[in-house]
Amino acid sequence: YPWEPWVTLKDWGHSHNRGQILYGEASYGHIYASKILPFHFGANVFIRQKVEQGPNCGRLAGGGWKKVRHVPAGTTWHPSRDQLRGTARYGTPSEAMSAPAWSVPFNTAHYNEFLFATGDCQKWLVAEKDAVIG
Repeated sequence: YPWEPWVTLKDWGHSHNRGQILYGEASYGHIYASKILPFHFGANVFIRQKVEQGPNCGRLAGGGWKKVRHVPAGTTWHPSRDQLRGTARYGTPSEAMSAPAWSVPFNTAHYNEFLFATGDCQKWLVAEKDAVIG
């Protein structure tokens, strides 16, 4: 489906109508977007190459992220249809939360983790690349 993958904080059945979705594509709307995007200043996708440095809980989600995709507050998800492969390019990259949707290519970047976060960073999830896109 062009709107996949969906990334949710909990299982789909619990998340889809409770404002727990952190990523969607194909400008999909309805409650899937309207229950979260307007209330959290949109949503963003980041990538990084994690380097294993032994056990240290202080390093969990500890920086090194590059923002590669943004959707502002609203009622639709990202217009991309690349299924998070990183081939889409649209809009103009910006740090402004109110900026229109944008994406930069990241298909050739070396990374093994995604960070999905609402614009206000109140809801976020770190996931391994293989777990999200295989």
